[in-house]
Amino acid sequence: MRALSALFLLLISLAPPAAVEAQDPGPVVFSELMWMGSEASSADEWIELYNRGNQSIDLAGWTITRVGSDGTEEVMLTVEAGSIAVGETYLIANYAPDSDRSRLSTTVQFVSAAVALPNTKLLLRLYDAAEGGTLIDVADDGTGRPLGGVTEPPSSMVREVFEMPGTRAEAWSTASESRGWRSDASEKGTPGSLPTRLQPAADARATGVSAMTWSHVKAAAGDRQERH
Repeated sequence: MRALSALFLLLISLAPPAAVEAQDPGPVVFSELMWMGSEASSADEWIELYNRGNQSIDLAGWTITRVGSDGTEEVMLTVEAGSIAVGETYLIANYAPDSDRSRLSTTVQFVSAAVALPNTKLLLRLYDAAEGGTLIDVADDGTGRPLGGVTEPPSSMVREVFEMPGTRAEAWSTASESRGWRSDASEKGTPGSLPTRLQPAADARATGVSAMTWSHVKAAAGDRQERH
């Protein structure tokens, strides 16, 4: 594992300045980002991944990168251990829920002080543990303000369409629901779970059938109405 991590670091360090790809999302995607922190701390940031595929996936050795101050891609963190079941999330946070700097009240699968998300020019990439790393998903486009989320009140950036490249603005929205926080929290977002409107049905999870996103449900309904 250490040898693979070292190789990945070397390849990233030799890479040219980061360019934004229209990456088709893989089985695991960035589903929610708390890039602005919380009222407890501006560093109370977290990243949520979601398994939209049809089988459980071992995340050990998976890597998330960001764009450094010099414009080149750099490793932010590597997942040490853990897996993500079909239709479930994997939460990576800067602070554990019992920290006085955290407003979370939900299970965090991986706590890493390396979690640091910029408030402008946000661009994250997710790579699997294959030698050299295969690009699995991308979040945001690295320009201007993030494609979702606001600072007042702190509200997360939510993936609305899992099948759409994460570089597109239409793939994201600002959280309007609040769950997974301490009782006195005013933050919005659903750390550790999808928003209610995006949650797959229990029978879909049990059969391994990927759930449709809300946007696709609405589109399908519109098509049916037009036919009639």
